[in-house]
Amino acid sequence: MSRIAEPRLFFMAMPTPAWVDDTLALLVRLGLDKRLRSALFAPENWHQSFSERIFSPTGEECAALPQVGSAVSAPACTLHFSRIDGPTDMPGRIHWTMRARGVPKAFAALLQEVRGRLGEAGCGRIATGVTPHMTLSYCAREPLDKVVLDPPVAWTIDELCLAIGGGNPYRYDIIGRWPLLPEIDSPATQTGLF
Repeated sequence: MSRIAEPRLFFMAMPTPAWVDDTLALLVRLGLDKRLRSALFAPENWHQSFSERIFSPTGEECAALPQVGSAVSAPACTLHFSRIDGPTDMPGRIHWTMRARGVPKAFAALLQEVRGRLGEAGCGRIATGVTPHMTLSYCAREPLDKVVLDPPVAWTIDELCLAIGGGNPYRYDIIGRWPLLPEIDSPATQTGLF
């Protein structure tokens, strides 16, 4: 079985279909969909990872990780994607990625909580280097200079998911969902005018 089709299990967050539709419409307005063509990562698979992937998970791993998910207690967080870039810093692979402005404290707390619970469960696959981002392409045909998103695209992560990825075409099946606590530092909103 090829590495891309090999099943993988991990913790992540996924945006709602409405958010995906709005963001895809933004890519169309910016003309980025035409530049990516078939290299666009399937929008229904867009996600934010919170753990390392476990390739070809065992039955024990499939049974243990839902316990980890149910033990996670952290507030929701809002990311503000302020740019899209696609540097050529990885030989042979150009990633186009939406990047968030800064690292919200709640994001760092959620990531730390997932890592801590995985450690308590004895899972040695604790992700490092996780940043607030969303990959739009793992194999773009060309680099992309920074595209500034003004206003930034906001996404509130209010649920932690356990997903298994695989198949052809590749997709994520959610096998566990856990709501996060209410957001502590929710973004300011402007109320409607009367």
